Amino acid sequence: MTRNPHRFPLLLLALALCAAPLHASASEPKAWSFVSGDDFAKGDLDGLALHPHDGLTVAPGLTRTEVDAELIHCWVRDGKRLWLGTGVEGRIFVVEGDKAREVAQVPAALVGSMVSDGRGGIYAGLVGKGEILHVDAGGKTETLVTLPDVQHVWALLRHGGELLAATGPGGKVFAIDTGSKKARVWAETDTEHALVLFEDKGAVLVGTAGSPMLIRVQAEGKAQAIASFPGAEVRSIARLGDRLFVAINGNPDVVKLQQLRATPDRPGKDKEKRATKARAKKASGGGGKGAVWARHDDGQLYQLFGSPVGLLSQIGASGQGVVVGAARGGRVLVGDLHGDVTTLFDLDEGAVLGVEMGPKGPTTLFTGRSAAVYRVGGPSARAAFTSEVLLASGVARWGRLETLGEGKLLVETRSGFSNPANDTWSAWQPLKNDRIQSPAATMLQVRVTLASPDARLRELHVHRRLLNRQPQIERLEVKYEEKGKVFRVNWGARDPDGDKLGYVVTYRRRGSAQWLMLHDRFYAKTSLGLSPKDMPDGWYEIRVEASDAQSNTPPESHVVARISKPFLVDQGRPTVVAEVKDGTLAGVATDASSRIVRVEVSFDGEPTVLCGAADGVFDGGQEAFELRLPPDLLKGTHTLLIQATDEAGNVGVTRLVVGGGGAK
Repeated sequence: MTRNPHRFPLLLLALALCAAPLHASASEPKAWSFVSGDDFAKGDLDGLALHPHDGLTVAPGLTRTEVDAELIHCWVRDGKRLWLGTGVEGRIFVVEGDKAREVAQVPAALVGSMVSDGRGGIYAGLVGKGEILHVDAGGKTETLVTLPDVQHVWALLRHGGELLAATGPGGKVFAIDTGSKKARVWAETDTEHALVLFEDKGAVLVGTAGSPMLIRVQAEGKAQAIASFPGAEVRSIARLGDRLFVAINGNPDVVKLQQLRATPDRPGKDKEKRATKARAKKASGGGGKGAVWARHDDGQLYQLFGSPVGLLSQIGASGQGVVVGAARGGRVLVGDLHGDVTTLFDLDEGAVLGVEMGPKGPTTLFTGRSAAVYRVGGPSARAAFTSEVLLASGVARWGRLETLGEGKLLVETRSGFSNPANDTWSAWQPLKNDRIQSPAATMLQVRVTLASPDARLRELHVHRRLLNRQPQIERLEVKYEEKGKVFRVNWGARDPDGDKLGYVVTYRRRGSAQWLMLHDRFYAKTSLGLSPKDMPDGWYEIRVEASDAQSNTPPESHVVARISKPFLVDQGRPTVVAEVKDGTLAGVATDASSRIVRVEVSFDGEPTVLCGAADGVFDGGQEAFELRLPPDLLKGTHTLLIQATDEAGNVGVTRLVVGGGGAK
């Protein structure tokens, strides 16, 4: 009987429904959900502020001025002029209006610090060379002083008519008389680097690196530690009300000149490269942890919040909260006094190295990777959230996309098969009746534009369902077990979606079109015994068919099959006919189902002797054999036992008596 090729999947499904309830499938609908600040923070925030519990809102607008440098390490404002100190090549710029122009180059890799001279010029401390320069309003540069045993001038501060310089290594603070150009040690910190100077209530606070401490210097030579911190460096200090706020980094962020490298592709050069922004920013992250600590004037000290983006740079404080730039990740964070952290800005550049504060919050931002100045003010020209590339475990069909929020929200998606997204991805498409229109793929990105000033995105849920993939039968073997007198069928299968599998096992005689069932239900095990008692001798094949019908609807379920190597069922013994003539034993061994593989003879119970095939090879179901008998067997009467073995291991025996006048 010829089997109906369409019948088997239906049979599997029927057996599956009878055997067990439906199993949970990896291809059942699932969702990516964005419900917290941590969820949204993994994406790209363009013109958005991110609250840890209350979603995304439109951030203040930014106006960008590009600076032809790798990073802005320090800045000082003098009236309408904004001075910038940069690296990797040490240069000094002036920003007036929306233009930045270079006014001086310095003999060091980095301008470490700046302060106004009060006459339209600046003093600049160098990193990599213990010099302090004077640059006048026209850009004329001269060396003010070279400090002894100093490699880095990290901070400058005008105090009491003199210029203070925080230096390293050695952790000394020098006082410089700008008139006489003479320098002396003003305070010693007994640390590796004096990194920060901050004037506070008539005293000078020094933040250190190596052993991170906050040291108060009330007068020359009178230094007192008022706080110490876990980590590696005090990066910045700010005051708000009755407490000081201190940015602490957990690994040495003191610049090592050999680590300064230029950024090949700077943001702003090519707007099409914005798609790779998240990857570039991720590459700039890591390398340590940052935290903001608070010290009350009564001495209380505690960590206010840890940075969600690693190392921190400059800190500021206003009624808006504690504002800090992220030295890794390109974000500006605002922490409230309860420790909640809002991402206020997420810039294309990899680092925010400076924040200028006003009464209501940040007014200017300074960046690295690469250098730019951002002025804060007015509404944001663009406010959009772009998710990270969302990766499914297989090809997925996209479903509904749900948003929770207020105001005007415009939602688009695109899909593809590469990370990061590139030109092979589909174009951005809007939703239709809240359903995603992007084609099935393994990856998806979501973009939500907050298109009104009052818009807020609180939650985002993206539904998907994997396209069902077919199972695989990875092995199938049939072995005869002598002890149990059965053929043991073993197989192994897996489903890439984790679906529960069921099996139908059938067999047939080789050459037959009809497969016969070996069980009466859907089979769940991966081993089965097959008795040969009711099977005529011959060559057979086993077929194992695996189905995921218990976990999928009939149109989407899969059935796969694998056929074993042929195996022999041979329960009949070979027959042997033999005679002795002219001193030679000759005969024929015959088996109805398989090849004769061996013929041997025992003389009078002695160990057997092999006989050779008459044609030289035992390779057929009927084989002639012969053996020249030893001369002593021609005398007297002897008994010969002749055994023939077939390839199934069955043995046929005949007995022959020779001598005494004949053979029988």
